[in-house]
Amino acid sequence: MLIRYAYFYINQLSVVRNKLKIRESEERKEIMRDIIMNLKLPQETKDFLLKTKIEKDEFQDINIKFFNKEHGVLCDVVEWTKINDSTVTNLDEKFVSEFLKDLEKFRSYYVVADNLDSGNLIAIQEVTGEIYELEHEVIEEVVTYFVNSSFSKFHESMNYFKKMKNEILKLKEEENVEEIEALFEKAEKELSLIDRKVIINDDEDNMQFWNGVLGNFREWCLE
Repeated sequence: MLIRYAYFYINQLSVVRNKLKIRESEERKEIMRDIIMNLKLPQETKDFLLKTKIEKDEFQDINIKFFNKEHGVLCDVVEWTKINDSTVTNLDEKFVSEFLKDLEKFRSYYVVADNLDSGNLIAIQEVTGEIYELEHEVIEEVVTYFVNSSFSKFHESMNYFKKMKNEILKLKEEENVEEIEALFEKAEKELSLIDRKVIINDDEDNMQFWNGVLGNFREWCLE
């Protein structure tokens, strides 16, 4: 009898815990929904963010890590810096104050992810909904590089590159250089077809995100 009650108690406890997890998950979703709806982003960007769930480590194997609410996802770049950048508290107060003042011109950029290769932020521009990489160091000026013309195209590009990278890594193990070259040529075309504003070429002045990502990966594969 005691064993039966113990099993019943454990089962009920498990049910309660699951209900609490579901409730917490729903509350987090509701909070994120309110955050997204209150942003001054194009409606199509809001719609895509609301319907698309991205895990923070979903694209980590292509060195893009998404932030969660606790780490300032969708905060503007000024607030994100205050929350997350430890150098703000370590550097001279006057210097930091001047930097944050200068950073105000980037307040219309909402942070979503981190480029693990460069340490740069990836953010959505408020008015256009375009995606930019921000070279963001408190001790230097902030520089922006174009990524994609919308979040949906950024998401599609990430998925494409993730799939293509896995295919190339398999070919690298087989030392199939011809196939690797062919896939890189295809990727150049496909990434530009996904987003017409993406330019991939050998121009050293082309600082666009995907041009750099593809070029660096190609160099690593064929070295």
